[in-house]
Amino acid sequence: MEFIEKNNGNLIKDLCDWKLTKSEFEAKTDFKADFQQLNSLLDETENSVTENNDNQYFDAIFWTLPCILSLEEKANLFRKYLLKNWHHEHEEIAGSFQGFFYNDKDNIQVLLQAIDNIPNYLNRNDLKYPYIRKLIYAIGAQPEPFNIETLEKLASETIDMQIKELALHQIKKRRELGRWEAAKNLQ
Repeated sequence: MEFIEKNNGNLIKDLCDWKLTKSEFEAKTDFKADFQQLNSLLDETENSVTENNDNQYFDAIFWTLPCILSLEEKANLFRKYLLKNWHHEHEEIAGSFQGFFYNDKDNIQVLLQAIDNIPNYLNRNDLKYPYIRKLIYAIGAQPEPFNIETLEKLASETIDMQIKELALHQIKKRRELGRWEAAKNLQ
C-alpha cells in the first residue's frame, strides 16, 4: 500500500471529524485515495465504528473522501462493504447497485448474500423489508436474463412470503418494462 503522508492523514481525520468539508479538503491537498489506501482506511474505521457505534468516519471515508478508482475497483468496494455488518450504510450501498452498478451479473450473488445477511440494525420488520426491497430491485436492475432467472429462483425457494411477493412483483415489472436502458434505445 502507498504511504499516506502525515499531513494528508491529518486532513483525512479533519474531514472525518467534520472539521472540513470536501471542498475545503480538496483546497488544502490534491490527495486522492487509490483502491488500496481507501480499503485500508475503511478497514481501520471498523474498530472505531464498532467501539463507539459511530458511523461518521465510515461515512466520510466511503462517500466523501476524494479517490481515484476504476469502475471495477469501485464496484468491488461496494460489494465488499454491502456484506460488512459493522457500519450503517447498507441501504445507500444497495441503492447504488440499482442506480449505478447495474451492468454486471456478478453483482447478483452479492445481493443475494445481502438478503441472507441482514445487519442487526435493520433486522426489525419495519426496516428489514424496505432494505430487502432495495436489494431485490437492485437484482432486477442487473443484466437480463440473469436478473429474471435469479428472481424466479428466489421466489420459488424462499419461505418468506414478503420476499416472495417482492421478487414476483419485480419479475412482473421487469417483464413488462425490461431494463430502462433498453426502453431508452427504443425511443
